[in-house]
Amino acid sequence: MSLDRTEIRELLKLRKFDELSRFGQKKLASVLIGFLSDGDELYRFRAAEALGIVCKNIAESDEEHVRKILRRLFWSLNDESGSYCVGAPLGIGEIGRNAPHPFEGFKNMLVSLVDNWEVELKYVIYAIGRAASSVKDSYPDPIEKLTPLLEHENAEIRGLAAWALGELRAVSAKEALEKLREDNEEITIYDGDFRVVKVGKLVEEVLVKLSQTG
Repeated sequence: MSLDRTEIRELLKLRKFDELSRFGQKKLASVLIGFLSDGDELYRFRAAEALGIVCKNIAESDEEHVRKILRRLFWSLNDESGSYCVGAPLGIGEIGRNAPHPFEGFKNMLVSLVDNWEVELKYVIYAIGRAASSVKDSYPDPIEKLTPLLEHENAEIRGLAAWALGELRAVSAKEALEKLREDNEEITIYDGDFRVVKVGKLVEEVLVKLSQTG
């Protein structure tokens, strides 16, 4: 079936990812990558979610193509690419979550993006959280990279770092997280849709999750 970008945009808006299965998955992946730079941030997140699902489907028969997509996304974060893709880390994270085997060789690269000041840090943190099960044993250690960010001057970075540490089941970060219980700055976080939450409230949710970690 031919790809209608307007139709795909509408499906992303409605989060009807199951309906994307009727399109050719490899061509669809390329279209979704285009949405990672959309002017509306909602479509960046939705496209990333869809890309993860599509790459899971592709990986069933062609893991090397998924690796090709990952290389393209990392390259798009390089100035030399000529086509910088701000939402590329989001797509990388969703692929890590949904297609862990072909992602294996890229996990260290994702975590290392924390130190790349040219890349949107909040997207890197979110990606690490989404791909937590695939990056937990990465080098550099994602927990060691994210814990110092709990003291970041930007509330959004503090909050997302706390959330990602929760996804990583970072029990070692509990003491640092406790210090943010009274942080009343509000941030916006995506979990299928955008929600506004105080950093302290988000930290409480993370601490509950960590308390249940065996």
